[in-house]
Amino acid sequence: MQSRFTLGLLLVGIIVSAGTAFADSACLNVLSGTQSLAALAADSNNCLVIGDKEFFNFQFIPDAINPSAVSSTGIAVTTTGDGTPNNLYGVDFGSQLGSLNNLTGSLGSVAALDYEIKYSVQATGGFMVSDVWQLINGSALTSNANLNPNSGITVSEVATDHAGSGSTANSTVTINPNVFKEPPAQANDHLILNIAGVPTPVIRADITKDIRLDAGAGDKVTLSLIEQRFSQVPEPRTYALLLGLGLAALLWKKRATANA
Repeated sequence: MQSRFTLGLLLVGIIVSAGTAFADSACLNVLSGTQSLAALAADSNNCLVIGDKEFFNFQFIPDAINPSAVSSTGIAVTTTGDGTPNNLYGVDFGSQLGSLNNLTGSLGSVAALDYEIKYSVQATGGFMVSDVWQLINGSALTSNANLNPNSGITVSEVATDHAGSGSTANSTVTINPNVFKEPPAQANDHLILNIAGVPTPVIRADITKDIRLDAGAGDKVTLSLIEQRFSQVPEPRTYALLLGLGLAALLWKKRATANA
């Protein structure tokens, strides 16, 4: 008898590393609606736009051993969010993100899949990206009473300031048979873009996401969603407050001038 387990939704901050190099592309060809990762990656200037966020310079690096296991044509990319503090602008990767079937595998066997997605996010309208958050969803099917301890999903991420300031952040999200809910930040995570521990927001962050799936003997593991959200400064509520204060000051100045 097979049992189904939901590996859950995990929300954590993004990882950032200083070693990623990205081309000096820009958001020049705005595409609308849901796009395949392949369509976006066909030109580094292809982009998706939502609110004050631009997403471009998409790249896909397939699994080195089995490059056809996950393809960029099967990954759907779409924007999400409305810009409010509880629903920040972001981007979703969904559909065919990887599935490993080892239900009938020999004892001790482990099937593995590892690939990368890269892209840039740029803030406009006077905003800056201050930190990055990812949400992943996956499931596992087992032919045993319990999931194999070798089964799981890990999404690690690196991001850097494209301008070369050295601002970085880092995080690793792991879901496995022992983790079914949001974990606290891991010990080595640095979730806010920073330089030597000092928060340093950026206009453009270059992001490399490494996705790994493992299915131990008797299990089938599937990844169905990777969602990215981006906090910004000033925050939407703060920005609105500052704008309101600015308009109030302007109105007061006009009234003072009229009364002079």
